[in-house]
Amino acid sequence: MAAPPVVEVVVYDAPAARSGECACGCGGHHHHGQEDSGAGVSLELQTRALALTLEEAFPQRVEVEYINVLQDPRGPRLPQTALLCSLAYPAPLVYINGQGRFAGALPAGRIREEVRKILESD
Repeated sequence: MAAPPVVEVVVYDAPAARSGECACGCGGHHHHGQEDSGAGVSLELQTRALALTLEEAFPQRVEVEYINVLQDPRGPRLPQTALLCSLAYPAPLVYINGQGRFAGALPAGRIREEVRKILESD
């Protein structure tokens, strides 16, 4: 019997360096968004919470990954790094099964709905 399909959710982030100098090489002339919010919850922690929520809703059917493109060794090779540094889209970028779905926020309810639709269609 084949294993049930798993939906991949990847959150790409490019937080500006704490010194105010952006590590993407832009010279700090722009803000990549999603640094610590007023609530003090980092995007990485928000992603972990999202992973727990999705695991509860869809046990063993969803994998969630957070990638800080400025620190991850894969960062320089990722097309998402170029997108974030070009200001074409604000951080974070949320990809579901390899397709860009959301930019500029981590809308947990909408992500959960997208995952549900994918799993129901399989």
